[in-house]
Amino acid sequence: MNHNINEEKTENPTEHRIRKFRNKGKTRYSRELNSLFILLVGFINLWWYRDLIIFNLSKIMSNSFCFDKNDFLNTNKTLLEIFASLKNIFFVFFPFLISLLIVVTIPSILLSGIKLNFTSLKFNFIKLNPFQGLKRIFSFQIIVEFLKIILKLFIVSSISCWYLWIYFPEILFLINKNYISSLSDGCNIISICSFLVILGLVPIVFFDIIWQQFNYYKKLKMTRQEIKDELREKEGNPNIKMRIRQEMKAAMRRRMIADVPKADVIITNPVYYSVALKYDETKMNAPKVIAKGIGEVAIKIQNLALKHNISIISAPSLARSLYRYSEIGQYIPGPLYKAVAEVLAWVWKVRKWKKEGGIFPEKPKNILVPSELTFTGEHKNNV
Repeated sequence: MNHNINEEKTENPTEHRIRKFRNKGKTRYSRELNSLFILLVGFINLWWYRDLIIFNLSKIMSNSFCFDKNDFLNTNKTLLEIFASLKNIFFVFFPFLISLLIVVTIPSILLSGIKLNFTSLKFNFIKLNPFQGLKRIFSFQIIVEFLKIILKLFIVSSISCWYLWIYFPEILFLINKNYISSLSDGCNIISICSFLVILGLVPIVFFDIIWQQFNYYKKLKMTRQEIKDELREKEGNPNIKMRIRQEMKAAMRRRMIADVPKADVIITNPVYYSVALKYDETKMNAPKVIAKGIGEVAIKIQNLALKHNISIISAPSLARSLYRYSEIGQYIPGPLYKAVAEVLAWVWKVRKWKKEGGIFPEKPKNILVPSELTFTGEHKNNV
């Protein structure tokens, strides 16, 4: 399929293309926004549980620095104390771990939805191509991401250095306080510094959200040719659909021709139309159409009927009406019961004549067809 690579993507994306992007794991979710959520939740936890953290850390430090000579002699007890301290530290920071796990998963699910994507796990030899790798490295997207990283490092380091420079004397003064006061004041200093860093990152996050939205919809944009190709793919290629219909008609015609020898009578136009009927009074409620056709197919049905010694009767109006208002494998319409009954009565007389001989039964004439089922006909070579 040939596309004009210079054709501009000016058309809005279709629902199919949006679903296709999502299946590939491409979303508009900003990673910078996720990083901001992590920092914000960490800051809230630090501020909210600061008293509990200070209390537990001071308790751990007090227990760790209280020992006697028996602790040095008993190595097992020392290991138990270490594991106990590590367990206490873990429980102190357990709210941090849970909150970080939530903030990593929940926002991305709410903004992008749940979608398991294993496409990136597939082995692709194209990724081993160094030229493709260099192309990705020097792409505009990578340059933008690199500039964002540099800007974030500059903002974080600038705010942190500025804040620590201002509070440096107070930080040095912490060594003159007891460890509980030092932990409390140190926690406050870290919290304020973290809050200022988060505020400094807000403009970058705001810019990244706008950029991700713009980039996402830019990639989703489609050319007119892509829309045509998608529509053709969705509805199916007309040539293929036509070929399928032709094959289905051919298969139906073969099955229909194979059923002609089972017919009781062939009603003809006499040239353009042929309808094969079968009636078994013990199994059927009414006569059933087992084959029909016009043109060459009609002639083929008549030849098969002659070959298998099946009765043929010329009833133009009835043949046209049966062809128009009945379907293969279905019972004939109710209003045609009387006309078909006359034909079948003649067929049974013909069968009796074949067995007993005598005078050949006279064919019924002027078979009446109800006016609502009268059909003038159409001369085409199809089923």
